[in-house]
Amino acid sequence: MKQIVTFENVKLGYTNKIVVGVLDLKICSGDFLGIVGPNGSGKTTLLRSIMGLLKPRQGKVIRDKDLRFGYCMQRQFIDTIFPFTVFEIVMMGRTALIGPLRRPGLSDNDKVMEALNITGIRHLAKTPFYELSGGQKQRVLIARALSLEPNFLILDEPTTDLDIKAEREILDLIRILHERQNLTIALVTHELNEVINFAQRFIFLNNKNSYKIFAKGELNDALLSGIFETQIKLKEMDGQRVIF
Repeated sequence: MKQIVTFENVKLGYTNKIVVGVLDLKICSGDFLGIVGPNGSGKTTLLRSIMGLLKPRQGKVIRDKDLRFGYCMQRQFIDTIFPFTVFEIVMMGRTALIGPLRRPGLSDNDKVMEALNITGIRHLAKTPFYELSGGQKQRVLIARALSLEPNFLILDEPTTDLDIKAEREILDLIRILHERQNLTIALVTHELNEVINFAQRFIFLNNKNSYKIFAKGELNDALLSGIFETQIKLKEMDGQRVIF
């Protein structure tokens, strides 16, 4: 597969603090990458570096010139009491393409409605964002990212604070986007159980292990127990992998 983002001897951090390092990673077109780690381990820092929003403190990051990122931020960062409709929230995502001084045109409206249709919330276009359930709000933010017409979709903790049903529906939606829209996916979570049956490759962030991308087939009890520093059992139940 074509390499689209490459980290070479990279360290990431802010001011005098190194948050993540040393990284030697390759992300390929069509990947579904699960980025797993506890709070404060550098997951969002890694996302920012993938997108080119954070320069490395050491080494270099090489990105394919044709990359178009769609970023789905954490839901609590956009929750609002202001009466923006679903359509308006998603249209805000088009600003990077149309510019802050140009009014949206018919093609922009069409792209917003297409994104709403793909995420199954076209019928909510005129609904105020603050009236939605947590799962519906997450679909709006995914639609907002899709409005940028990306080929690389990045999702930061997309299932946080969702109930089990909504969590599964969002993960199923992301899987469908990966398969049917030919999107490369990077999904951040602090819960491996959330993505172990969806992602194809994984990187685990913490303070004591070297950083390496593992294929799904490489995950086993011993590897995960070492990474998480606790006894872990990986079992198959009804065709799904479950962590104990």
